[in-house]
Amino acid sequence: MVAAVAALVLSAGAAQAFQCPKLITQGREAAAKMDATDAKVKGALAQLDQAEALHKQAKHADAVKTANEALAALGVAK
Repeated sequence: MVAAVAALVLSAGAAQAFQCPKLITQGREAAAKMDATDAKVKGALAQLDQAEALHKQAKHADAVKTANEALAALGVAK
């Protein structure tokens, strides 16, 4: 039972590891089409930078959450 739970947790983390770069790229592409001087866009780009740093630290759940917040700030539908 413990092995099954551990496998589930590890596979969920691995799935999120692949999702982070996709979300970050999606946010950067959306921001590139917007006014770079807009405070909302600047804030979202800062969140995307934070999400990328979290991804590199293997904090994938936090990276996904932060990237999704940036996408929401940019008005990007999930």
